Amino acid sequence: MRIMKNLLLLWLMMLPLMARADLDAALEAFDAGDYPLALERFSLLADAGDTIAQFNLGLMYLRGLGTEPDPQRALLLYRQSAQQGVPEAAYYVGNLFETGTGTEIDLEQAIYWYLEAARQDYAPAQYALANIYVRGSARDRDYSRAREWYEMAAQNGHSAAQFNLGVIYAEGLGTERDFAKAFDWFFTAANQNNAEAQHSLGSMYLAGQGVQQDYAEALQWFTSAAGLGLAQAQTSLGMMYAAGQGTGQDYQQAQVWFLRAAENGDTTSQVMLGNFYLSGYGVAIDPVEALKWYRIAAARGHPLATRLVRQTSVELSAEQLSRAENLASDWLESRN
Repeated sequence: MRIMKNLLLLWLMMLPLMARADLDAALEAFDAGDYPLALERFSLLADAGDTIAQFNLGLMYLRGLGTEPDPQRALLLYRQSAQQGVPEAAYYVGNLFETGTGTEIDLEQAIYWYLEAARQDYAPAQYALANIYVRGSARDRDYSRAREWYEMAAQNGHSAAQFNLGVIYAEGLGTERDFAKAFDWFFTAANQNNAEAQHSLGSMYLAGQGVQQDYAEALQWFTSAAGLGLAQAQTSLGMMYAAGQGTGQDYQQAQVWFLRAAENGDTTSQVMLGNFYLSGYGVAIDPVEALKWYRIAAARGHPLATRLVRQTSVELSAEQLSRAENLASDWLESRN
């Protein structure tokens, strides 16, 4: 009888190691792209109450990996994992309730589950809570509470929260306007390669807000953000080259950046390209190309573009008008 008890005790001691090995095997199958095998192994472990398996299985049902997408099943699994204290799972439950995925939209439930994760210092949940307070209706919007949650997420290294916190201080939303604090948070986020924060830093150096005006520094930050693909920064960089701020005036470089931004959908750069082609700044004069970009900007809602279309059109022949219209239509259709 004593031997049997010892064997039972040894078996119970080995259970965690066996479960860990099973979980490792499931994770290896997932990483290898063998989703059917991963699904099978995660399912067995999830049924036994393994929180990591429940979380990963929820992900597979949400994304349809190795099975048909089933957001309702995903929500159930995330909740099981969240109820055992997994903050990432609680965050996903909150997100599903906020977006109405696998359930009806329920902001109260979203806030409840985000709070469960945020109280465990999970930065994405803290950021999500802040966003809810920022996006609320005019009656429910609460910038002060949003700032509190952004600060928590920002202190935990969340770069988007750091950027948004900078915006709150720069615009004085729910607090006194403070360009120095805005600059500090933009700088912190910018050093994590947050393109919007880099562009904001460039704008502050350009205008001398919260910092000594410095065109060279502005150019440097705009260049960094533009290189990360931010269309607004590409436009700002084009403007600096066109004006010769922080660098020698260079219309060809300006045209390069305006074109990149225009292709990325920035209507200001689309209008600037039209101006360049109409006047021959850095490019050969081409009124058809100019009208094409004015038409594109007008279709995208730029407030001045419609007037520019009219002014340019009166100078063109019917054949030129037709070509410009076709070029603009082709560009717009390719973006839809």
